[in-house]
Amino acid sequence: MRVFIRTYGCTLNQADSDIMRALLKERYEPASEGQADVIIINTCTVKGPTENKIFEYMKKLQQDNRRFVIAGCLAANMGKIRRFAPNAPVVGTSSLGSICDAVDDAVSGKASSYLSFESKDELPKLMTAPIMRVPINDGCVSTCYYCQTKLARPFLRSYSPKTIVKWINKSVDKGAREIQLTSMDSGAYGLDLKTNLIELLDSIAADDSSKRTEKRFLVRLGMINPNHAKEMLPDIIRILRHERFYKFLHAPVQTGSEKVCKEMNRDHTVKDFRDIVGAIRKEIPEATIATDIICGYPSETEEDFQQTLQLLKETEPDITNVSKFSARPGTRAKELKQLHNDEIKRRSAEASSLVRSISEKRKKAYIDKTYEVLITEEDPDFKGRDLNYHQVVVKDFSGKLGDFVDVRIMDANHGSLFGKRCME
Repeated sequence: MRVFIRTYGCTLNQADSDIMRALLKERYEPASEGQADVIIINTCTVKGPTENKIFEYMKKLQQDNRRFVIAGCLAANMGKIRRFAPNAPVVGTSSLGSICDAVDDAVSGKASSYLSFESKDELPKLMTAPIMRVPINDGCVSTCYYCQTKLARPFLRSYSPKTIVKWINKSVDKGAREIQLTSMDSGAYGLDLKTNLIELLDSIAADDSSKRTEKRFLVRLGMINPNHAKEMLPDIIRILRHERFYKFLHAPVQTGSEKVCKEMNRDHTVKDFRDIVGAIRKEIPEATIATDIICGYPSETEEDFQQTLQLLKETEPDITNVSKFSARPGTRAKELKQLHNDEIKRRSAEASSLVRSISEKRKKAYIDKTYEVLITEEDPDFKGRDLNYHQVVVKDFSGKLGDFVDVRIMDANHGSLFGKRCME
């Protein structure tokens, strides 16, 4: 039996796909999409347009008489799944251990559903190199009114520190050099285990199982909601200074309006975000700060939107993910009167243009400087990340993935730095 996984969405979803691949490998043969007997669709439900693409893909598979399994966050919307794909097995985000049974069900035409909550700590995981995605927890403790992912991953379930460190060390031994810690909200890690994120990060920093020079690796923190980041700020700054961690923080503010922030039922204030950015820029000036913005939340007025633009101008995040608001089934925000789609598009376009100019301005400041870069991609040029987690395209590079090299930055745009390897 040949199986293919198609993954939509975030790094946490990709990490779940790595777990499923390891489980499937024990019984089935991996294959390309065209050659697979069964296709597993690991779904995302954060944005309406992404969900529409997934259902269009399901429709095409059914027209072609292909067998498939629906996994991931879309399992939170079983009613819609059954209208589109009445005969497809469904596997929830906490039932990955049943993926092989679901594949067998797809072959036999059984419309099964696996939605129980099971620990993932003992599940195998595919070790990937040079980048390894390591999930640290499912779920979060927030109740944002626009988020459907909370319905798909409703409970906070943290992986044990022992499991996380084991995955890191095993992957480093297999050639991983960039470890991406991933989560819906890393700041909530450990609240269910009587531990916390800082204790986990300190244990990763202190572990010497892979301390030899040839096994050097860097860790990227996952997204941390601003309320947790503010509470942990001194320790986060201390961790970001450690040689084992990228100088990178992703704290999604979502809006520059205190009113809208409260109406979204966020657990932080806009001031919290300003304080976080100010403190990190003071202590680690070149650290990369990433955030998220939602344009067109139902209660967002033009004045609220202008406050969001002003926040971006003041804080100048290095990376800002701009999203157009889309009402998600089962959320409080869907019950509100929605803004006209044309207005949402206008605000999104204006914010995206500003974000692009801010990112380009900040990256231009690195021209003519030299940074150590970890090479992680080849598509078609070699690419990597400097210690501040800027993407760097390295021209005429003749090394290999996983190499650490010194690179002189020659040019930059809003998305990348461009440089050449410094020759000894």
